[in-house]
Amino acid sequence: MKIGFEQLRSLASGYFSAECKDGEIIFHRFTAAQEKYYLETSPRDFYVKTAATSGIRLDFYTDADSFGFDYRVTRASSRTFYFFDILIDGVLKYHLGEEQMWINKGRIDIPLPAGEHRLTVWFPCLTAAVISNVTASDGASFRPASYSRRMICFGDSISQGYDALYPMLCYTNRLADHFDAYMLNLAIGGEKFVPGLLSREFAGAFRPDIITVAYGTNDWSGFDRDTFFRRCDGFLEKLAEYYPDSERFVITPLWRADRDRITRFGSFDEAVGYIADKAAACGHHVIDGYGFLPHYPGFFSDLRLHPNDLGYGEYVRGLVAAMEKVLDR
Repeated sequence: MKIGFEQLRSLASGYFSAECKDGEIIFHRFTAAQEKYYLETSPRDFYVKTAATSGIRLDFYTDADSFGFDYRVTRASSRTFYFFDILIDGVLKYHLGEEQMWINKGRIDIPLPAGEHRLTVWFPCLTAAVISNVTASDGASFRPASYSRRMICFGDSISQGYDALYPMLCYTNRLADHFDAYMLNLAIGGEKFVPGLLSREFAGAFRPDIITVAYGTNDWSGFDRDTFFRRCDGFLEKLAEYYPDSERFVITPLWRADRDRITRFGSFDEAVGYIADKAAACGHHVIDGYGFLPHYPGFFSDLRLHPNDLGYGEYVRGLVAAMEKVLDR
């Protein structure tokens, strides 16, 4: 049997809005206003990346014997690989996709064991995936997964998921799993502190229990001092003003192999220190991210900056421990 749009959107999470266009279901992780902001400020780069399906998943309980869908992917980053991770009762069963986007569409059919089981399908983090022709065995029942928390993750490429080959292993998706959260991933590869992404309207539309912020490494490498200070201050001050009741975690930049160079801003350590001091002054929880990954190129896909799947495992282990000290008190 076919599953309609309204039912399917109830079985998905990680999106702000969804639409059905020409039979394809498109999930948006940004609001229309946020997409417009990026269209106006960075139409050829950041706006394209807003379409990436990072943090989006189908997540539900069903007694179906089978579940399947057609998919199509398009570019939404500089990366050309894409994979869907499919879990049954929390255990990875299928990892399907392509290392290159020469093949950009296909169908996934998932056989399911007898009885009711939880099916989770993580979408690709670095491409835009749309699905259509969603089907299940006749007479199947469906029950959406529920979550005990709501979370927003702001950040740059590392938060978007560069370069996790397994979407389920990027740190933001693992945080959502660990803290049982409906998570909106609002990270954009290459982004810096961006006050224009915040608004009272968005704060009123989605009220998170947890917020993580992980900017800074691109600010240090790309901005002069005045621009760095203005954008960092503007974002962190707005965040405190708009989300006074959320647990707000500001994660300082990770180790990077070229951290010893001096940029227009100055030293890496000075940038990290400024972010930490400003975040603390605004009442955010400050997490020192520098020591979460081994300072060794083998934990990075590009040997210097972006964690690989192994590196993400180390990152999330330290991050969860630091966040639990606040959330479990």
